[in-house]
Amino acid sequence: MTEQQTLGAPVEYAGKALHSGVPVFMRLLPAPADTGIIFRRIDLPGKPEIPATVEHIVSTNRNTTLGNGGAQVMTVEHLMAALRGMGIDNAVVELDAGEIPLGDGSAQIFVELVCKAGIIKQGVPRRYLRLKNPVWVSRNGSHMIAVPADELKITYTFVTDHPVVGTQFGEYSITADVFGRELAGARTLVFGKDIEFLRSQGLGRGGDLDCVVIVDDDGYRNSLRYRDEIVRHKILDVVGDMGLLGFLHAHIIAVRSGHELNKGLMQEILRQRVSEDGSADR
Repeated sequence: MTEQQTLGAPVEYAGKALHSGVPVFMRLLPAPADTGIIFRRIDLPGKPEIPATVEHIVSTNRNTTLGNGGAQVMTVEHLMAALRGMGIDNAVVELDAGEIPLGDGSAQIFVELVCKAGIIKQGVPRRYLRLKNPVWVSRNGSHMIAVPADELKITYTFVTDHPVVGTQFGEYSITADVFGRELAGARTLVFGKDIEFLRSQGLGRGGDLDCVVIVDDDGYRNSLRYRDEIVRHKILDVVGDMGLLGFLHAHIIAVRSGHELNKGLMQEILRQRVSEDGSADR
């Protein structure tokens, strides 16, 4: 039996948000078995809670935003990737603003927070979401398919005609060790030509050379952490978005997917007849 896990102790972190640029204080708290991941907006009246589920996605414009009633939390994908990648089933995330703090643009700081808090087993079986049949979505030249598997494995092809980035391919079976070593440190990519447009749309206001990979037609503005950092970050995003399903066992094959297509695949998975360990088919 694989047991559910939560944090061993509360941990906190303060930093600026990627898109809004506002300062954010965040606290990660242990939670009882079968709680899931819950976001709590402590800056709003009544401290409203937002469950980290597919049904609560309200936007996928350059990030994954969750909402419940009038409360929202932007850019949950990097934190969700760290929590699920490190094997956390249950936690409460308290925030005093409407966006997760950026850290260094990767999931590394969140992995470090989980390690600092420690991980404890909860004596209750983890429920894995398993596919019975392949599921796929395609939109505007982007494609994703999920096929039955006994693990979460992600194969991703990042396709672009950009003269510097080109096409990148990556494939990883997601375990805590692999996530922490190979994926957590990969940062978000921004094309230099898009920066002013993004900021005009109220996005990317907290980004700088320390927390994003910026690429122009003649090269990168900053140093890469991995030769294939771009595709590693795209896989990180898939881990984070798929984490809204809980713990999924499937082999996901993606070509040019982003948050919107990730959402589409998750919605298709939920429409299919699936089974959960320890419960009846639904």
